[in-house]
Amino acid sequence: MIDCKYAFLLACGLLWSFSVRADLNIALIAPTDGDFKYFSEELVNGAKVAVDEINESGGLLGKKINLIQIDDPCDDTLSLTTAQMMAVNRSQEDKMHLVLGPHCSNQAEKVADIFAAAEIFQILPIGGSPAVYKKNYRSLIEFVGSPEQQAADFFRYYTETYPGRRLAVAYNGQYPEMLAVAKEIQHLFTKAGQGSRLKAFDTGEFNGNARRIAQTVKAGNAEILFMLDRAEPTMETVRQLKADNPGFVIFTNRYFSSRKFARKLGSVAEGTYLLSLPPLQGNPNFAEDLVRLRLWGIEPEGLMAYGYLSVKLWGRTVNQAQSFAPAKLARSLNKKLVQTGWGNVVYTDGIPDRSLKYAIYRFENGEYAQVY
Repeated sequence: MIDCKYAFLLACGLLWSFSVRADLNIALIAPTDGDFKYFSEELVNGAKVAVDEINESGGLLGKKINLIQIDDPCDDTLSLTTAQMMAVNRSQEDKMHLVLGPHCSNQAEKVADIFAAAEIFQILPIGGSPAVYKKNYRSLIEFVGSPEQQAADFFRYYTETYPGRRLAVAYNGQYPEMLAVAKEIQHLFTKAGQGSRLKAFDTGEFNGNARRIAQTVKAGNAEILFMLDRAEPTMETVRQLKADNPGFVIFTNRYFSSRKFARKLGSVAEGTYLLSLPPLQGNPNFAEDLVRLRLWGIEPEGLMAYGYLSVKLWGRTVNQAQSFAPAKLARSLNKKLVQTGWGNVVYTDGIPDRSLKYAIYRFENGEYAQVY
């Protein structure tokens, strides 16, 4: 049963509990509706498996865990209010001991400030706001690294596959992560002396008008587009550009576009690229966890492994520190080699010394094939 102190979140439709009252609570803040719902479900399913595994083995320091999903509608006011509501619950039975997320990065720095002040440990399972990444919160862990890694992997693939081609980067500046990727791509092109081949522009001024976005791409004589925007403007821009030139090369991001991206576009999606965090099934560091999951009949899909490994990292750190106190957990992790499940990482004030590289997929003959 959900405690009445969470009545505000429940009344707003923001809270989902996965178990009855337990000794301690952890929350995963991710959208429960809209374009990002499916990716959130992957993260939640992974976190739930990890929680069930810990509880079935006796819990953490003898305490059972309650997993709560809190909706992240990417609304600035609600994001802050939700964090503040979690922060004020300080009693042992009601407080949050761990927060995974939030998914949206618009207010990520202010949310992180609230959790840090409330002494709530925080893990960002799939990266986060560049402002958060640079602020060095000791009790906040960037699990996979900086969002700029996406730009670096795109630039490497572009250089190897489409050298010299003119590129347009269309990004929605209302989303800090999209803006960060676009800025890093511009930096990499300038550093390589290829700035003249790149035109970057903010799609926010077009209010989702795909026709105007496509016209701007064409006006710059671009041969390739990297689109960093919401699902609907992205899909419609693809249609506009492919209508005139079926071979036009387009990149987008799996987590900004929709799960139904290829199905909705049909044959128009042929030849498009998606950037995504890689599946971990082939990663040797994940092998032991993968065997255990498969013995339980679970095949981790998409982001499921990232939700699972984030909870497991926290659990191992709690056992190592013999405490739930964020300060002690931070000291236990700081400047030490940590097995994350995707690789060995040294965290310094929550920032990893290396990032997990992105994978790139190309849509061919009705399915996505990994090309990088």
